[in-house]
Amino acid sequence: MTPRPSDPGTDSILVYVTSGADDALGENVLKLPMLFALAAAFPGARVTWVPGTSGFMFLERHLAPLVGGRIHEFVTDLAIPASPLAALRHRHAILRRRFDLVIDTQSLPGRTLFLRRIPHGVFVSSTWRYRLSDRRPPPAIELRPQRLVDKMMGLAAAAAGREVHAPNPLPVPPAWARRAADLLPPGPVYVALAPGAGNKAVGKHWPFERFMAVARHQAERGRVPVVLLGPAERQWEAAVRSAVPGALLPDLGDDVPEGGPTLTVALGGRVAAAVANCSGAGHLLAAGGAPMVSLFGPTRPEKYAPFSRALVVVAAQDHGSTAMEAIPVEAVLDALERQVAIGPASRV
Repeated sequence: MTPRPSDPGTDSILVYVTSGADDALGENVLKLPMLFALAAAFPGARVTWVPGTSGFMFLERHLAPLVGGRIHEFVTDLAIPASPLAALRHRHAILRRRFDLVIDTQSLPGRTLFLRRIPHGVFVSSTWRYRLSDRRPPPAIELRPQRLVDKMMGLAAAAAGREVHAPNPLPVPPAWARRAADLLPPGPVYVALAPGAGNKAVGKHWPFERFMAVARHQAERGRVPVVLLGPAERQWEAAVRSAVPGALLPDLGDDVPEGGPTLTVALGGRVAAAVANCSGAGHLLAAGGAPMVSLFGPTRPEKYAPFSRALVVVAAQDHGSTAMEAIPVEAVLDALERQVAIGPASRV
């Protein structure tokens, strides 16, 4: 395919995500680079986003300051059947509208067939290796990348007809950057630790006590541990203060829906390094520019590795198990030293 400039006549874009619950914060963070790339490739285009019919609409609410008005409309009642035959018969008001560009980010053929029925100028989908798509990514881009963020960027490149890029780290609104600077003023070497993970049943948590061991080690080296606790981890606050008296526990402002996520991204730009499970907090810190040590067990880093300017993955599989308990403290400390040497994005 010969790379072409982005079509000047692309004024309306529909991005389809899912018909189910799009309620994983981390996966929504991984869609932000594609959104930024589309905004740069098609300046002025109106973006309609289809994020599913249930669950939290993260890009509409919790991540809204990071979206920065790049999404103009959310369609939350489009439930496309997975069956190809049912999808071809399905009716919805979206079929009476036309979009210059339709991007299908999922890969169930039935839903792809329905989306192709929407009147459009260009249709882009990776289903069946882009066989149902009007465009494919440029030759240098892999058709079936393992990382979710690379798949999203490949779709944006196919839509634009050329390689596209997203800022890394992602930009943070000035008010949130100032708030992060107040919480973590210049001077100390800050190391962030995010011991939580949303779905506790999956077993994605490295033991809390080992996070505290890492925090104590950082304090002994003259660094300031910054422990980030979400709403579900507030019960750990007293234990953190007892285990590591010098640790900072910033108030993430969870009383404001977009407070915690946006501020976490902003704090990510001010820390020398961060340690996190495969979690929303980990993706947020990485998006802000923190050199990451990401801990993986039952989930696959090949798919869910964060969008990060500097990343070291420590996987339980490398230590003989899928259980997070297999990851030794020493392996995390070694990785952390490499990342601290890179330093915070705020000085880049």
